[in-house]
Amino acid sequence: MQKTLSQSLFQTLFIGIVIASLLIIGAVWRSANTLVVQNIDHNIVLAEKVFDKVVADRQAVIRNVSKVLSRSFDFRRAVGTENIPSIEAAFTSYAQRLNTDIIALVSLDHQVVVTRTDLFEVGQNVESSLALVAKGKDSGFFVVDNKLVQLNLIRVEIPTLRYYMLIGVEFDSRLLEELKALVDAEIIISRTDTNDVLTTTLKENDAQRILASEHDPSWIDVTFKDELTYFAREVNIASDGNLPVKITLAVDTTSSFSAFTRIQLTILAFCLVAIFIALGLSLLLARNVSRPVSTLVKAVNKVASGSYGATLDAPSNLKEITELANAVDSMQASIKSRENHIRYQAEHDVLTGLFNRNYVEGFFESELQEERELQVVAITVIGFRTINDLYGYSNGDNTLKALAERLQRWPGTSARLAGGEILYITQDSLNDDQLETLKHILEQPVESNLIAIPVKVAMAVIQCPQDATTSEELFRKMNIVTDEAIHSDSWCVRYRTELEDKYNRRLSFTTELKRALASQQNELSMVYQPKIDLQTMKVCSMEALIRWNNSVLGFVPPDEFITIAEQAGLIEQVTTWVMKQTISDLAYFRGMGYGFTVAMNLSTQDIQNKVLLGKLVSLLTQEGLSPEALELEITESDLVADASLAIENLNELTARGFHFAIDDFGTGYSSLAYLKNLPVKTIKIDKSFILSLASDENDQQIVHTVLSLANVFNLKVVAEGVEDVASLEILKDWGCDIVQGYYISRPLSRSDLEDWLQNTPFGE
Repeated sequence: MQKTLSQSLFQTLFIGIVIASLLIIGAVWRSANTLVVQNIDHNIVLAEKVFDKVVADRQAVIRNVSKVLSRSFDFRRAVGTENIPSIEAAFTSYAQRLNTDIIALVSLDHQVVVTRTDLFEVGQNVESSLALVAKGKDSGFFVVDNKLVQLNLIRVEIPTLRYYMLIGVEFDSRLLEELKALVDAEIIISRTDTNDVLTTTLKENDAQRILASEHDPSWIDVTFKDELTYFAREVNIASDGNLPVKITLAVDTTSSFSAFTRIQLTILAFCLVAIFIALGLSLLLARNVSRPVSTLVKAVNKVASGSYGATLDAPSNLKEITELANAVDSMQASIKSRENHIRYQAEHDVLTGLFNRNYVEGFFESELQEERELQVVAITVIGFRTINDLYGYSNGDNTLKALAERLQRWPGTSARLAGGEILYITQDSLNDDQLETLKHILEQPVESNLIAIPVKVAMAVIQCPQDATTSEELFRKMNIVTDEAIHSDSWCVRYRTELEDKYNRRLSFTTELKRALASQQNELSMVYQPKIDLQTMKVCSMEALIRWNNSVLGFVPPDEFITIAEQAGLIEQVTTWVMKQTISDLAYFRGMGYGFTVAMNLSTQDIQNKVLLGKLVSLLTQEGLSPEALELEITESDLVADASLAIENLNELTARGFHFAIDDFGTGYSSLAYLKNLPVKTIKIDKSFILSLASDENDQQIVHTVLSLANVFNLKVVAEGVEDVASLEILKDWGCDIVQGYYISRPLSRSDLEDWLQNTPFGE
């Protein structure tokens, strides 16, 4: 017949004794500790009273003897006749009787006449006697020469008040040792404000530690820690409470706590004996269940190591043990099922069912250890965030699922890293034709919720172990090649060493540009290239150009770092810096009387940034300038990329008073047809058509055609890149409005431009 576990495992005795012992120890410890602390506090109170009494008795003796001295006929006669030797002899005699050297005779204006102590000098003004007279007191405590002194003021009347006699006691180490013997406590005299020790019966370091302590030591501090064992209390022996120093009594608690420790050890010994007895009884009572429990423990350990099997070899006669064994068997099945599910989740992407990055890292390392050659193809869905924004996240998820299904039909290992980033690993390297076929398959539109979603991918190919030997190196180089594939015209890019150098250079550009924008520096600067009106042959405008001369990278061409700034999301900061500097310089030249305008380049991102354009208006307003003072230049490719959005943004800015010009005209679509709906007043012919204008007939035909069409559309034309007088004359004859180039002037800094304006024949 089975019996319950509680009937066999009679542990109540053991647990009860342990709890009772702990309660007894705790109660005795608390009571004894309280008694010890109370006893120590009582001893300190007694010590304080004895200390106060001893000081008061000594003060009474000094005052009584002082009165006898002040009434002595010989002393009064010596004082009356100002017999200094007699006064000094009297002071010597009474100093021995009073056991003090602090005796001095002070005039009514508190200057020392005769002194027996080093604390006062003849002729010295004594502030302490002045303070006693001012307060109407006969005695007081003072700090003189970093020493605590109790001074008594005795009036010497012959027969009227002629002098004051100062008699005092210095609380030096000798006196403190006498007081220590009487009060049975250490004495510390310290400054009130800084706690610096003046005199003490302890070592100065120990005294400082006692003063710095924020609480009294406990039994644990005294017994187990290397700490001072003193209870400290501050006493005040001044009758008016205004003691200029702190007097601290410190009582050693070692002996008190030692007795307490002996009591604790005795109680602990009895408790340990009781606990061992209870342990023996409990072990005897638990014997019937220990063996089946040990068997269960071994079975559970096997489950923990991943080995599943039967729990008990033979059935137990204990009901609870049998039920526990059945529960362990059920747990094994559940754990095995969940373990398989967790392993799948840990190695797979939940959305697509492809492997995830965690699995790929281990798979890649194991394949390389087996010395297998692998081709890794990183596939990136270009504009995946745009797909989510335009078609919704549900359709975006369906797009990834469709791509995963298409990729899984190809032999190899596929994984999704994050977002629209997918990895394809194969031992049979794909050639260019096979990669193009894979690209064509993946870029088929995805049908989702009656919508055909277009897909465009970029591929980065890495051969391993030639290009990468670790997973960390693989992912780093994969990011580099993927970045190149996305930002280049090629849909498929294979890893090359120069790509890493290019990527690192781009990172360096980004890092240095962030630093330059965030700090007060002189790396970024603005230069201005003059523009000449061909009708007046005078300066009419300046083109603002940014320059970057970095301490690490050297001179960085504007086209290069502007492109990187756009890709890194720094273009707004760059444009803001350009706007502030350009508008500040323009205001400077307006203040000097110059009326030319300044042309500033903006990107499509800048035009679409309403906050940035708001800053532009605010900066102009702060400098007292109108929008007409600026001409904003936009590249032709930016306008054609989204003509409808460009028209909307340009119209809004034109309504505010800004003027626009199309920069680098002719390098893009080379057409004026789309300009009829744009609020543009000026086009700039790219310098590539102007540099050889005087000698190249093709350039002449293109420029002449553009000038003719611009005249039809009533547009002003600026020709940039004029470097000789022949080109200038041709443009002037053909009706070009404005020219700029090295023939007129190279781009100049503000100071150089100021000198140029004063000396050039093209000046206003």
